[in-house]
Order: sequence, then C-alpha cells, then structure tokens
Amino acid sequence: MFDPYLTSEPSDNVFLVPDVALPPTPVEEHVGDLVAGALRHAAESFLAHDSGQGTDSRDAEDLHASRVALRRIRSLLRTFRALFQPEWASTARADIGWFSQLLGEVRNLDVLALRITLHTEPGADPLALESLFSAVALQRSDVTFRLASARVFPRYGTVLNHIDQLVSAQMPVTARAGEETRAALGPFLRRPWRNVRAAARESRRAPTEANLHALRIRSKELRYAAELASRVFGQTAQELASAATAVQDRLGDHRDALAAVAFLTQAAGERFECAFVAGQLVVTERLAAAKSLKGLKKDVATLKDRWTAFGRSLPTRGPIGPAPQGTEGRPGG
Repeated sequence: MFDPYLTSEPSDNVFLVPDVALPPTPVEEHVGDLVAGALRHAAESFLAHDSGQGTDSRDAEDLHASRVALRRIRSLLRTFRALFQPEWASTARADIGWFSQLLGEVRNLDVLALRITLHTEPGADPLALESLFSAVALQRSDVTFRLASARVFPRYGTVLNHIDQLVSAQMPVTARAGEETRAALGPFLRRPWRNVRAAARESRRAPTEANLHALRIRSKELRYAAELASRVFGQTAQELASAATAVQDRLGDHRDALAAVAFLTQAAGERFECAFVAGQLVVTERLAAAKSLKGLKKDVATLKDRWTAFGRSLPTRGPIGPAPQGTEGRPGG
C-alpha cells in the first residue's frame, strides 16, 4: 500500500540533520571552479553518510544527509548545465536521481512515523497505534529492502562513478566553465528565478498539489544557486537563499501533511482496528496542510523583494567574452 505522495521528496525541516552549506573559502576566479567546488563538497558529504544501513536513528540521519547531498548535486547540475557536456550531465542527473528517489522513500516513512507520534491525541488506543506503526514499519521494510537491493545493481556502481568524478573534479565541461565568476553567475541565477516566478504565477492561478510541488522544486533550485552565489555576492545572495528556503519549507510541510492524509486514509480502510485514530489524525493533518499555505503569499512576496535586492548587485548584462584558451574539458582551467 504505497502511496504516490510518499515517493516524492519530503521537506527538510521536520527532523534529522540540516542541509549543509559550503564552508567559507576564497572565491574561485572561474565559475567552473566555483561550481566544481560545490559539487565536490556535496559528493564528499554523500560518501561520508552513505552507510547503507538506515536501521536506527544515527543511520536515519546518515540516510537523510546522503539524500540531501544527492539532491543538491542534481539541482546544481541542472542550474549550471551549460558548464557541462550535455550527455554527461543528463546521464549523471538521471542516475543520481534514481538512487536519491529510493533514499527519499525511506525518509518519507520516517517523517510519517514522526508525524503520527507528534499528532496523536493523549490517551489514544495503544492497539490502534500499534497497528498504524506496524503499517508504517511494513512499508519501510519493503522500501529498505529495495534500497539494499539497489546497492548491488550495476546502476549504483554508475552512481558511485559519477560521485568519484565530482570528488576529483573530472567532469567533462564546456568552454563556459572558464568564464569569470562574478560576471557569469548572474545569467545562471536569472533562469531559476524566472522558473520560480512562473511557478508562483501558476500556483496562484490554480493551487493544485502539482503546481505547488513545482513551486517548491523551483524554489529549492533557486535556493541552492543563491547559496553558492553568496560566496561572491555576500548578504544579498544569502538573504535570497533564506527567502527561497522559507517557500520550500512551507510547501514541504504542506506536502508532508497531504502524504500523511493519503497514508492514514488508506490505513483506516485496510485496518479496522485503527480506523478511529487514523480518522482523527486525518483531520489533524488536513488542518496542518491548510495552515501551512496561509503564509505562502507573503513568503513569495518576500522572495520577490529579495530577488530585486539581489538583482541590483549583479553586473550589468552584456555579452560574455570567450573563455581563456585551454579550459575545454576541465573546470575553470
């Protein structure tokens, strides 16, 4: 009884470990080196946390951290795809996305179990709760088995090969990797901002789950790009990243609540002993979903203001000169 809501990425702000930003280091001269450094940091984080277990709280934290690292890699490869040879970037994103999806399914169920624990009324029937948690555990066992099985697939070896390329900065790049960092970042960030603006417009017109999810994904991409840009542009970029995070987290809370509603509704229909408690939780989660959207308009307006402030710090638009000779095929030259 696996629900499609529970196969998407959960939010980051419910529990476990926070996302890890880049450590402060001198800013690279070429944009390819800047992005390669961010990808290397995320790849190293994945390797440090990819325990292959996920059976207790510490392992669950590792699982979450490894998933976040892969998610950041995929986002940066999308935003800065013009820096990389298209076929390699497309293949890397697909392979990494495949494994990240499996990690996300496990964590979705950890989030679900936590929400049931936090939202259950005092004095609830312990047998009903046992049945609910049994249903969660059954699904988690299935997903954990599929995750373990995936680690012996050849495709997992391909994922590790991509990670090794990122760690060693051996990605196949284009001549644009040699562009000057400050001048190059502006055009790269304008694209995710336009995507956020379009997604926000569509979600206002029709606030469906699909449109809200698209806005969350676009906000996440802008966030990661802005966090990287803060290395160059400082506070205005960091404030932009924070505003994008607020939108992402709010919509993540909304999606987590709807995922819980879907699971609990199905559990109530299949396990009569927990139907009453599950019904109470459905009401709670529906209220949580509605509440999570109340501040969305304000958060999106703040994000727009932060983009305007950040845009003032960008260099004037203009043609970008050719990359220095010898930069083809390696980050930044």
